Amino acid sequence: MLRFLVRLFATIGLLVVIALVAGVTLAVRHQPSLPDAVVLDLDLTRSLSEGGSDRLGGLLGHEASFREVLDALERGRGDPRVKGVLARLGGDSVGFAQTQELRAAVERFRASGRFAVAFSESYGEGGAGNRAYLLASAFDEVWLQPLGMVGLTGLSAEVPLARAALDTLGVQPQLMQREEYKSFAETFTRSELTPANREMLQGLVGDLTEQLVDGVAKSRRLPPATVRAALDRAPLLEGEALELKLIDRIGYADQARDAAVARAGSGAEALEVADYLNAAGGPHDSGPTVALIHAVGTITGGKSGRPALGEVTAGSETIVQAIEEAVDDPDVRAILFRIDSGGGSVSASEAIYRALAKARERGKPVIASMGDAAASGGYWIALAADRIVASPATITGSIGVVAGKMSFAGLSEKVGVQWGRVAAARNAGMWSPMHPFSPSEEERMTAIIDATYASFLKRVADGRKLTAEQARAAAKGRVWSGQQARELGLIDAFGGQEEALTLARTAAGLAADAEVTLTPYPAPKSMTEELLGLLSGKGELVGALAAVAELRPLAASLRPLLGGEGVRAAMPALDLGR
Repeated sequence: MLRFLVRLFATIGLLVVIALVAGVTLAVRHQPSLPDAVVLDLDLTRSLSEGGSDRLGGLLGHEASFREVLDALERGRGDPRVKGVLARLGGDSVGFAQTQELRAAVERFRASGRFAVAFSESYGEGGAGNRAYLLASAFDEVWLQPLGMVGLTGLSAEVPLARAALDTLGVQPQLMQREEYKSFAETFTRSELTPANREMLQGLVGDLTEQLVDGVAKSRRLPPATVRAALDRAPLLEGEALELKLIDRIGYADQARDAAVARAGSGAEALEVADYLNAAGGPHDSGPTVALIHAVGTITGGKSGRPALGEVTAGSETIVQAIEEAVDDPDVRAILFRIDSGGGSVSASEAIYRALAKARERGKPVIASMGDAAASGGYWIALAADRIVASPATITGSIGVVAGKMSFAGLSEKVGVQWGRVAAARNAGMWSPMHPFSPSEEERMTAIIDATYASFLKRVADGRKLTAEQARAAAKGRVWSGQQARELGLIDAFGGQEEALTLARTAAGLAADAEVTLTPYPAPKSMTEELLGLLSGKGELVGALAAVAELRPLAASLRPLLGGEGVRAAMPALDLGR
């Protein structure tokens, strides 16, 4: 009886929340027209999701997605009511490739005659602020709060090496890799960096540092040597940053906001991304359709995971279905396939690859746009595209395989647990974590890894039109920056989603600047659908309670409106991870 009552009250509470949210949604949809002068207010202090907005995690605070920020800047630069943009930044929450794509969007916005102001309490207080400041430097006016810092400290890489700890525990890592640069397993199998891993990391950090210095120097019109000297001196106090011409103004958030609104003219108002787009509409909402499909997170079988419920996963079932729906839609002229993934399951990656290859066979061009990372399985699926576009900082390649398991036999013995075992075939217990691979099992694992790596190399050679020798030289499990990847022939062009969209238009036989409707597949779920989904399935009670707890801040946010007082545990068998 008690369980029934708890479920009943949880469900009633959730339905009340849904009703309230629906009311808010209707109010937003019917908001008044835009003022004559608008300053776009961008919150870039938090990470920007590559897919749609996190409806469950941030509906009432509406945490804008990366695509929405790009849309606001693109729509705003052609809207006479929009006079400028004010962005608030913090630490390095936005990825390197995303930062470069946003810089390009800001530069296009400024080229249309509009102003751009960046403000931060501190560019990386208590941590690095390299990417945050790199993004801010693309704005024509950079503000810093008194006592804030510019954490332009430069880049570094650290790798955990836990072999000694595992030996102490009695855990035996049995991981195999192809080839020497495929370094994921080294966290568990080594106590120091291998020469190959050190070489790879030094090359990657060095290349990204060059991009950081070059970007800041060009945007701030400073000699690269001056920027490098600043890196060696940072973190910089506000007076030091002003003296080095890295910032333009020292002031508080309200002062930066007032200055931006005043700069926009009489009657100007600052509007957040969601409010502006709800009233003005997006930049790509008319003309032939281009399907936008995301592959974000670890590549797995099954359905894609949602940020509100844990780790983001790119589920092959969800992505394949989205591709097939886009292919079957006669209005879709091309597919823009956005990837932000460090890899994952071989079989899931291959399923997505096959769906994209079939789309091309059916006459739907596919343009891959790679975000912060398209490595291992993330790069595998990109190989199915007609063209591949990446930012210079995109983590690319890692063309290799790592697989195996952890054997906990030693740990089990340490705690006094023995395991009795019977098996009906020689390799029946191959995946058991309670014993190491037998010689027969190890032989099978080696054969699987070799076959997978050979297939990966062939995919690269065929997809990128490289010789077998060129493909292997670019492979060996090595991670490259987008800048390095282009030199190796692993990508076709630099740019972000706008550049990829231009290629998609051309591939579809349209003018490079033709109006198109950029439509996400699968179609985003409404907030009500997301919440009702939590009540379905075996975990409906847990889901309902979790949803109510997560949305508890909703009541407080709605009070002014309502006038009341409220209403991975085991190692996968075969993986393409970094």
